[in-house]
Amino acid sequence: MSPQDFKNNWMQHSDSPLFPISSERLKRFNLLPSTTAFLTAAGFPKYVMPVLSFKEDSDDNFSGISRLNELYDSLGNEPEYEKYVVIGSCRDMDPIAIDTKDFDRIVMLDRKDAFTPSYFNSSIEALAGFLIIYRDFEEAIVTEHGVEGFRNAYFTDIQLEHFKDCMSKIDPRALKEGGFWKGIFDMWISMRQKYLDS
Repeated sequence: MSPQDFKNNWMQHSDSPLFPISSERLKRFNLLPSTTAFLTAAGFPKYVMPVLSFKEDSDDNFSGISRLNELYDSLGNEPEYEKYVVIGSCRDMDPIAIDTKDFDRIVMLDRKDAFTPSYFNSSIEALAGFLIIYRDFEEAIVTEHGVEGFRNAYFTDIQLEHFKDCMSKIDPRALKEGGFWKGIFDMWISMRQKYLDS
């Protein structure tokens, strides 16, 4: 998904503003041109479901984009940690980062396990596509069953399969490995099963 496509879609269907990052601020990270283009042209919302937060265009290490070892001084200057550029975090505060040594793949870093990476998305464009798919999935359920219906997993098999198929077309690996989106999808299956069993 191109940055302009993401920006247009997001602005038409979401109330949350996007926060582009200045190219000057991104220069020091050695990101791929496509990653830099996305962040400068579109950026991400500050907060977005499923309970994710993203960085702003700020000099502050915690509010703005920074290397992992700039957020956690105890990590020192080890290349293993310098390669991660943190762009956000998950609900449990595990960082979402760009792996600059692996073609800017998006990873989630487990704070409780020495920042061990797990798969998030193949690229920043794929991440953007997943955010739109998830938003549309949530909105479809809320429209049909209300907010309570969403919380209680009142969705049909067709809606769940559509959710899965849309994601698989963009980044099939994200639903196969034990990373973030696989966990989200498994959570929905588990919640739906509880609903069916009740």
